[in-house]
Amino acid sequence: MKSQTGRILVSLFLGTLILGILGPTAHAQRVTRLIDADIPFDFTVGSQVFPAGRYGLKTIEPSQLELRDTAGHVLARVLTQSVQTFSRPAAPKLVFDSTSGEHVLTQVWQADESIGQEIPPSKSVTRAVRKRSGHVQTAEANHPR
Repeated sequence: MKSQTGRILVSLFLGTLILGILGPTAHAQRVTRLIDADIPFDFTVGSQVFPAGRYGLKTIEPSQLELRDTAGHVLARVLTQSVQTFSRPAAPKLVFDSTSGEHVLTQVWQADESIGQEIPPSKSVTRAVRKRSGHVQTAEANHPR
């Protein structure tokens, strides 16, 4: 009886130790993703405007997204919130709200994922768009490399 209890305790301890060591590694591998995209128009991320071109969007954590140039330099880092869909996109998808020729990145979706990232609009961008049009139309750009 004593040896069986000892084995169970050792097994639980080793299992906890292994999860403590491998858990953060597995989590980090799961959430770090990169989408390469050719964006054919000037666009806004957060409160910064970027010219049309090739960019990388990297998910750092479930609540953080980085916009990178082709050399991998971080151009912008924004906090995001989760958004869910019933239809998983077959390919990575970027969603832009477009009004009067201005495009604001609002959502980023990985291929085959039902949970995406939504970028809350900055107050200055939201005020400017509403002032001009009163509403926001959604345009989708899907340009993975």
